[in-house]
Amino acid sequence: MESKVVVISVVAGFLGLLAVILGFVAEVTRIKMDQVLFDGLNCIYPSSPATALGIVALLAIILSQIILTVATGCICCCKRGSLPTTSNWTAAQACFSFSWVSVVIAAILLVLGSAYNNSQQTTIQGDNYFQCYVVKPGIFAGGAIMSLASVVCGLFAYILTQRKDSPVGQPQFQAGSPNQGGIAMGQPQYQWGNQGGVPAGPTKFPPPGPQENVV
Repeated sequence: MESKVVVISVVAGFLGLLAVILGFVAEVTRIKMDQVLFDGLNCIYPSSPATALGIVALLAIILSQIILTVATGCICCCKRGSLPTTSNWTAAQACFSFSWVSVVIAAILLVLGSAYNNSQQTTIQGDNYFQCYVVKPGIFAGGAIMSLASVVCGLFAYILTQRKDSPVGQPQFQAGSPNQGGIAMGQPQYQWGNQGGVPAGPTKFPPPGPQENVV
């Protein structure tokens, strides 16, 4: 895996994990109904870091999604660069689409949670009835869960588009391999004809004739 892919994955994953952690912390520290007091005219809300945590989580998950989208490219429109296999491309498109759906839902939940946690609204109806508004349980937690789904799907989509798969079952040769040039490996090679005046095959000599006795 190239170093560029590793760096982008680490940065986007860190921002997504940060958004998830901040979302759950905001859920724990949100203003609850038993913490609100009433002085006879207005609801008195305690201080809570949930609003700031929700806003930071929102910025983190949006930044993570932007980084992954720019790095991945417009995979829904056309294929770019080195093409992955068809199965990888289909899976990448599905993960990319679900990632954007998840980040939109996460952003909506985090915005609503941050807004209502800091609204401090009071409704008085009659002498003995009043309403104080707080964030419903699960709003920040839902944003954190959707942020996690968004960054996981976005990372899968990005990594799948960067994979380069070679065809399976095709012989691969390297430069300088003895199996190049149309020569089958393991087959004996023969040369025909004479090279440099030397017979290529075994030399045949005439049978010896009768020998004369010399006195």
